Amino acid sequence: MEAVNIQFAPATGTEEEWNEAYARLADYFRSYQLHNRIRRTQLILETLRRAAVAHAKDTKRTPTAHSIEQARLMMREWLSTIYSDMHLNDSQLEAAGRLGFHLSGGPARWPNFFLDKEHLPKDMAEAMRSAVRTSGPGMQVSKMTPRDMDLGIVSEVAEDTFDRLERHPILRYSILVSIVGGVLGYLYFLLG
Repeated sequence: MEAVNIQFAPATGTEEEWNEAYARLADYFRSYQLHNRIRRTQLILETLRRAAVAHAKDTKRTPTAHSIEQARLMMREWLSTIYSDMHLNDSQLEAAGRLGFHLSGGPARWPNFFLDKEHLPKDMAEAMRSAVRTSGPGMQVSKMTPRDMDLGIVSEVAEDTFDRLERHPILRYSILVSIVGGVLGYLYFLLG
């Protein structure tokens, strides 16, 4: 086995910024359940190299922002190869890719081919496409109109009671006096 040679020397940004970018990329790739550390490190370094080039052109954005943008760009390029026949927009492509990779067992079966366009196994691509095709119906726009809540018999009894109390003010005041008297009697009993 050959020695691993890491050559990463960005022209812009601080060491702390690039270490933060490395940590965020590790979290990003770990979210895809990419537990193969060697492959994850390879992907992180490739992403950081691309981010360093982008950061040299635009230093207003942080290395972390450039790194995540490059990782998502690499992801879209890889997924557009897999889902080229499904005509998905960018957000659908990312969602379908994550879903397809997990449902097809990609993290366990093909961790070394994650984001590898050149050596993509045909069975992996077909498994990812199949997982998304069979995952359920497509999204459809629906419209919900508000309706009155139906609480059943409880609302009917409450409505009838309040109607009677409104028509008979003497009954209303006598119930109020009974409730106040009951509360005062209970307090007298507790404190006496």
